[in-house]
Amino acid sequence: MWSSGDVVALRHLNGGRSSHVWPMLVVEDSPGVIALYIATGTPTKRRARLDGSPLDRALPYEERHRVPWRLGDGSWFGSSCLQLHRPGEPRAWWRWLDGSGWYVNLQAPLRRTGSGFATEDWVLDVVVAANGTWAWKDEDEFAAAQRVGRFDADAAAAVRDAGDDAVVAIESRSWPLDGSWETWVPDAAWVSPDLPEGWDVV
Repeated sequence: MWSSGDVVALRHLNGGRSSHVWPMLVVEDSPGVIALYIATGTPTKRRARLDGSPLDRALPYEERHRVPWRLGDGSWFGSSCLQLHRPGEPRAWWRWLDGSGWYVNLQAPLRRTGSGFATEDWVLDVVVAANGTWAWKDEDEFAAAQRVGRFDADAAAAVRDAGDDAVVAIESRSWPLDGSWETWVPDAAWVSPDLPEGWDVV
């Protein structure tokens, strides 16, 4: 297991290829939780066109799905973020450190790699406002992902089930919305890291 302060690569796979790779600082790596942190502006790798230009999220999902791509340079797109994963569970709980709320990223359970962890994003997500209200996110893209064959009926149902389980936790204020992580702040000595050696090895 990793130690607090270690730098790991978190790889998001798409069709077996890395579509996003983020350098993360380890907060906790234990049997009960894998907690990782990324700061605003941290350099990352992300999906790009073959010429290196960004692949615009404004493009319809079906069109983005057809565009040839490679990894290009990017940066963390949001507020500094604590990401909590329970081993074996199909979601990550992101706590935005600007106080704006939580984001539930539905994804394959984390698996360990030589440089950190890997998962596969499942497109559909849940946004939780600071007052506890919630909403589905990217339902249109999730439907499009099914049309292009990324998810068959059984896989799509499993994604929905993972989201429904998250909603139950949100509405009951269960972990991690029970306050157990609300006061966490990053170590003042931490700086945004580069990706660790071996990040590009699956």
